[in-house]
Amino acid sequence: MFFLTEILHVREMEGAVTLLFCGNVTNSTVTWSRDVNGQTVDILTTHNGETTKHVADPDRRYSSGSNGMLIIFRLYRSDAGRYYCSGAPVELTVTEGGVSVVESVLMFGGVGLAALTFLLATVAAGRVINESNKIQ
Repeated sequence: MFFLTEILHVREMEGAVTLLFCGNVTNSTVTWSRDVNGQTVDILTTHNGETTKHVADPDRRYSSGSNGMLIIFRLYRSDAGRYYCSGAPVELTVTEGGVSVVESVLMFGGVGLAALTFLLATVAAGRVINESNKIQ
């Protein structure tokens, strides 16, 4: 007997967080895997709320969510490809982001620095005005 399985397509920007949904989960055990160099490699398995990782994940980029979803943090272009939720295919496309993670940190860091500089200048100016009023 042959069954056709619809492939779920997900498109997300580089640097974002993505949620890959498993579809109709009927089992308490869900295993996420992906195609890597022509081989299917298991990423993680969730069983009754407990998650076991099958790959090295020092940056903690992979996690599981409710209903068996796979969460991938800080997407890279290399994350694009075919994933499987207990055999059901999910195709992930990672597009180029408008602003890189490093640029975001620098941009928001620069805004924070500008705000701090403005605050310090305002406090200094307030003290100068206060002191000049005391002298008069």
